[in-house]
Amino acid sequence: MDSGNQAYIGLDLGGTFLKYALADEQGGILIKSKRPSQGDQKKEAIFSNIFFAINEMAQAAQARRLEIAAIGLGSPGAIEFNQCRLLGNTPNLPDWGDAEIRKEINKHYPFPVWADNDANVAALAEVRQGAARGYKYVIAITLGTGIGGGVIINDEIFRGSHFSGAELGHMSIDYNGLPCGCGGIGCLEAYASAPAMVRNYVGKLQKNKTVVPAIVNTELIFANAQKGELAAMQVIDETCEYLGAALASYTNIFNPEIFVIGGGVADAGDEFMTRIWNALVKRAMDAPLRNLKLVRAQLGNDAGVVGAICLAMDAVRAAKKRDHK
Repeated sequence: MDSGNQAYIGLDLGGTFLKYALADEQGGILIKSKRPSQGDQKKEAIFSNIFFAINEMAQAAQARRLEIAAIGLGSPGAIEFNQCRLLGNTPNLPDWGDAEIRKEINKHYPFPVWADNDANVAALAEVRQGAARGYKYVIAITLGTGIGGGVIINDEIFRGSHFSGAELGHMSIDYNGLPCGCGGIGCLEAYASAPAMVRNYVGKLQKNKTVVPAIVNTELIFANAQKGELAAMQVIDETCEYLGAALASYTNIFNPEIFVIGGGVADAGDEFMTRIWNALVKRAMDAPLRNLKLVRAQLGNDAGVVGAICLAMDAVRAAKKRDHK
């Protein structure tokens, strides 16, 4: 295959949508789209949407006289990377557990297939094409409905001994704390995710006998904090302390060069990031703090699909290196 004619397909599978794109040999997106993932349906329905997306991108590649070098896919859940199959269940895709991603795709398409956890591929995206370009020791955290994360060590994704490492949102920050949706106690996600902020805010309003607005979200909390509302300011202060404490622990354990923070909550602005940084600095050891950076993610909603493309590109490069030895 002429390397100049190579293209890659990236797929980002979520509980609601399947995002997908075709990229050139440098990883630049040529065309992208999305469709409902039908994540609440059976595996067959989810794979049907994946096949539809691959067909669409393969046709787009053919129209451009490009050949598909590989397919990358990011999915919730722990994924056995070598065989590209799910290990166990995924809450937002109830029938997706144990899905044989590579095996099923290769029944219909001859292309090499690589799949990994969606937080891992989002971290890889920021390293290859986003805010962490040029860094080899990176921790990427997404703050939203949950708290997800990916860890890059020496330019490679850290997956753990059984492909379920870097569950950064489920580090316990209070041994006697709040219950978490994962079944754990005191997890960071139970304190600093968007739903946790909303719950904390509503609780403070009720305690103060203040009327609770009909719609409460993080945008309202940040807006009210800007206006000087005490309850909103307290929620943001507490959230930053929780996040700073967790990031300090990650700093002491992994000694990263840079933290990349993404997700809706991270879009609150520079002051929010500064408060997290200050809370981190108060707690981390001096040595791993040297030259450490904390930045906002750059790729936004494209991180998953870009990361899937980068995953496929990295796998193709690694295969070429092995072939040349």
